[in-house]
Amino acid sequence: MTSRATHRHAIESAAVRAHLQLVAWTVLPLYYVFDSLDILTPFDALAAGQTGPHSLSGSGAPYLLVPTTRCHAFDSAFGPRRRPPVASDAA
Repeated sequence: MTSRATHRHAIESAAVRAHLQLVAWTVLPLYYVFDSLDILTPFDALAAGQTGPHSLSGSGAPYLLVPTTRCHAFDSAFGPRRRPPVASDAA
């Protein structure tokens, strides 16, 4: 979830810990992709995030707040979007 007012992404702390273990066990990359197409890895979230205030609403689970300025651009991680070939391009 992203706050437009504070420009921070919120990620549940337990999810970050579980994802760090999954990455270590499988040696596969894992990325959080937000609605603005910002990219974070679990390690980035843990290193750059601050523990958010405890909330009584919702599940009450602890979460990390990560500034959007600490994120990577989608294109820097996955490359620019390629346009699929069109039949008229073949002529």
